[in-house]
Amino acid sequence: MEAHVQRVAQSSLFLRADTLRKLLLYLWAHRTEEISEYAVATEALGRRSDFDPKMDASARVQISRLRRKLKDFYETESRGDGFVLHIPMGTHVLTIMEGTLSPSHSPLLPADVELETSFPWRRWLVPGLVTACVLLLVVTAFLIRDLRKAKALPLRATATPTNFWKAFVGTDTPVKIILPTPVFFTFPNDDQVHIRDVRVNQFQLWKLSKSVSELAITDGEPRLDHAYTVTSDTLAAIDLTRYLDRVGLAERVEFGISGDSTMDLLENSSVVVFGAHSTLYPFRDYLESMSFTLGMSEASVYNHQPANGEQARYDVLRQAIGRQIEPSLVAVLPGRSPGKKLLILQSRHTSALVAMMTSKVGDSLFQKMYIAHQSPRFFEMVVMNEIEGDHIIQSWPVAMHAYTKNPPNGGDVTQ
Repeated sequence: MEAHVQRVAQSSLFLRADTLRKLLLYLWAHRTEEISEYAVATEALGRRSDFDPKMDASARVQISRLRRKLKDFYETESRGDGFVLHIPMGTHVLTIMEGTLSPSHSPLLPADVELETSFPWRRWLVPGLVTACVLLLVVTAFLIRDLRKAKALPLRATATPTNFWKAFVGTDTPVKIILPTPVFFTFPNDDQVHIRDVRVNQFQLWKLSKSVSELAITDGEPRLDHAYTVTSDTLAAIDLTRYLDRVGLAERVEFGISGDSTMDLLENSSVVVFGAHSTLYPFRDYLESMSFTLGMSEASVYNHQPANGEQARYDVLRQAIGRQIEPSLVAVLPGRSPGKKLLILQSRHTSALVAMMTSKVGDSLFQKMYIAHQSPRFFEMVVMNEIEGDHIIQSWPVAMHAYTKNPPNGGDVTQ
C-alpha cells in the first residue's frame, strides 16, 4: 500500500501540483489519527497559527481539489495495481480501498455529485443563493407594488407611529431603505463554485482573499456572481415597510441595494441600512467612527469607551440548545447634509431590532434609556436579542452613547 501511495504522489499529475502532493502524503501519514481541519491547514498547508476554519475555507478547498485530483489519476494514469485512494465526502480522511480499476469504472463519485458536495457548505449554499435571488425578486415586486399603491392613494394610517419613527422620518425628508448585497465570486473553469470571503467586500479586492486566489490559479480569474440579498435582512425590510405603511409614514420611502448605492445618497436622503458584521462594507467609515463595534460572526459587541457601569464587551449568552441572547447595534448617525440621518440596524437577526423599534414596549424601553442619556440627537445603542432558533422572544437596550463626531465627510453634527 505504501508503494501505491508513493506511485500516486510521484505521478505526473501530482508532480505538477506540489501542494496537493504534500497534502496527500500528510493525510496518508496521519490516516489513523483524528486530525482536525485546523491541523490540516497549519501542518500540511502552512497556514498561520491564527487560522480560523470558520473564516477561511482554504483547507476545504484543497481537500476538494485533492479528491478531484485522485479521481483524475484513476481515470487517466492508474496502473491497475489493485488499490484506490479515496477521501469520503464531508471528511478529510484518506482511505485505501482494494479493487482493480479501469478509467471507465472509477469507484469514486461522479464529477457532478462531487462538485455539489466537495465543500461542506455547498450542499446548501447554491440552493440558498438561488432561493435568496428568487426571494429578492418577489420581495422587490411586492415592495414596488405596495409603494406605488401608497403613493397613488391618500394615506390612511391605522396606527400611531412610535416617538422614534416620528422623529426619524420627520415631515419632508425622503427615506431610503438599503439592503446589503454581499460579494460572491464564481469562476470560469468551475461554475459550480460560488464562494464568499467575508473579509473581502469589494470585487476588485479579490486578490486579498487566500481562498479566492487559490481557486483562481486553476479555475481562472474570478467573476462577480449575481447580486443576492440576505434573507433575514430582506424580511426585516418587509416588516419595517409594513409598519411605516400602517402608521402613515411610507409615502417617502424608497428601496435600494448596497451594490447599487453610493454614499451620495446620504446627502439627499435619510437612510436605513440593515446588515451584519461582514455585509455593511459601504458604510465602514461610519462603523469605524463608532464607540461600539459588532465583532466577527456577531459573537460580541465591543465597547471601546465604557462608561461607569458598562461592560467592555457584550457576548452571546447561550441559554440552551438553539436558544441564546445575542448582542446587536442600533445607531442614528448624521447624514452628509443638514437634516439627513443614517440609521444602522446591525445584527444577526435584524428583524429583532425592527420588532423592538416598532413596538410600544420596545419604544418604551428605548425612550427610557434615551431620556436617561439626555436625549442625544445622534446616538449608538447596544441591544440584546433573545432568540430561539429563528424565533424572536424579546429585545432590550443595555447601553447607549451619544454620537458627537462629525460625519466622515466632515459635516457638522449640530446642524
